[in-house]
Amino acid sequence: MAENIGEIIRRVRKSKDLSQRKLSDLSGVDRAYICQLEAGKAGSITLVTARKLAQGLGVSPSIFLGSGGELQKEAPTIIYRQETPEDILERLRVAISSTVPIYEDYPFHAGSPVEPIDHVAIVRNRARGKNLEGYVARGNCLEPDIKDGYIIIVDRDGQIDNGDIVAALVDGELYLARLRRIADEVYLENNNGRIKLEDCQVAAPVIEVRRKLK
Repeated sequence: MAENIGEIIRRVRKSKDLSQRKLSDLSGVDRAYICQLEAGKAGSITLVTARKLAQGLGVSPSIFLGSGGELQKEAPTIIYRQETPEDILERLRVAISSTVPIYEDYPFHAGSPVEPIDHVAIVRNRARGKNLEGYVARGNCLEPDIKDGYIIIVDRDGQIDNGDIVAALVDGELYLARLRRIADEVYLENNNGRIKLEDCQVAAPVIEVRRKLK
């Protein structure tokens, strides 16, 4: 009886004294998938996967021809592998929300005894800083992107790039605009005009915009 694909992989792997983890590293094929193949639970594999496994084993892909399994020519079979503890922790980290304070009367709260008017939930993101704050936008200086009463979420640790919506503190007031680079100058531009970024007291990127709280 001809060997199936999993039996071939296991036989050659052991003959070369390779662990499943080492074969995974050499081939780029997920270790859990290799385990399922060897256990006869994964069924057929694609030609691409066969080539990767053969390369990792140091043999020709033709070794799999005539095996009890099949080499697919189309899209690979989807394998739902068992989650590792690291996978679970990462999924939970992404799913867990933190709350961001929302301020109304004091732009760019910086530790003064000012009470937030509310809090909103926001999904954690490793690219975001720890100093996230929310503010109630007033006026129509950046309509239609941001309307009066909308909530903006600001990342005080974030980096500002060209084209970003920016919340800035200008003469003690919250100023919303887009960052524009014109020649060698950097401006904040909105429906009311533009000012130089250097004239702002504080500036930070707006990472989310939400409609009114109520």
